[in-house]
Amino acid sequence: RAVAVTPDGRRAVSASDDQTLKVWELETGASIATFSCDASVGCCDFASKTTIVAGDASGQIHILALEM
Repeated sequence: RAVAVTPDGRRAVSASDDQTLKVWELETGASIATFSCDASVGCCDFASKTTIVAGDASGQIHILALEM
């Protein structure tokens, strides 16, 4: 449903109808983190290199911190 890329182009986050957000390492194509939500996720973006903001179909806003 949505994809956002970090300003440095190293990672991406994807939002999906399967109620997940996945973080991808773009150089390798590997999924490095998965977050589960309560409904289909319609939007996502990086607020910083390690903070993700996303919204799901139930109206919830999720703020997630990556600890790498």
